[in-house]
Amino acid sequence: MRIYFQNASIPTRAANRLKYRLSLKESQARQVTSEVFGYSDWTALHSELGSEVASALDEACDSATLTERRVYQASQLAASSIDLHGESADDFVRWWQPSAAYARDEGAHPIETPFAGSKEDLSFQEALSTLAHVGQHTVGHFEQALVAGIHRTENESSLKFVESIADELLSGNRNREPEVARQLLEALASRGLPRSILNLATSLTLGDGGPKDETRARDLLKQLAESASTPDDLKRIAESRLSTA
Repeated sequence: MRIYFQNASIPTRAANRLKYRLSLKESQARQVTSEVFGYSDWTALHSELGSEVASALDEACDSATLTERRVYQASQLAASSIDLHGESADDFVRWWQPSAAYARDEGAHPIETPFAGSKEDLSFQEALSTLAHVGQHTVGHFEQALVAGIHRTENESSLKFVESIADELLSGNRNREPEVARQLLEALASRGLPRSILNLATSLTLGDGGPKDETRARDLLKQLAESASTPDDLKRIAESRLSTA
């Protein structure tokens, strides 16, 4: 089972996570990473970059495909004979998530299985997969699919990945697209994501990506400040902005 990539960002991240988790040499981590992706070694993996259409990342796979992928990766990991320090290969792969766009940190909740099925669902999955592989791709090309997917998905990892894209569009870590970021933030805020609500309030205050609306921005800040589900750090920011408004 070979996974194809457009560039080395995902494989490199996966190799680094493996290296630091198990205190491996870089060459050993890269070798094992290559094997779980279906290649004989790191050189073979690099020689195939961009040669085929990129494979869907974990967030864009249906449950059957994701299960099949995890079983293969665990078998390759077990066959590598590296010391997993008592952890099973299956459990380690669930933590490692080498082929995920948004790998969770240690101790976080297991990744949820994304929805799949309709044309809209497939468009959302394809958009996530493409944007995960190509950091400088114009996000506006996928705006409609992303907004529709935000409203439909129950997959927390997919929502957080889109949230990170919106952050990058505002910060300039991707090509800056404030109008697209505003639309994504509107959709994400409607799902109750605190960070997106805060970022939307900022955009409304500044008129970034659309008209200014300081009244609505203040209402959003009040929502954050009064909600028990708002993380403490975001609540402090909301309260601080309200006090100086």
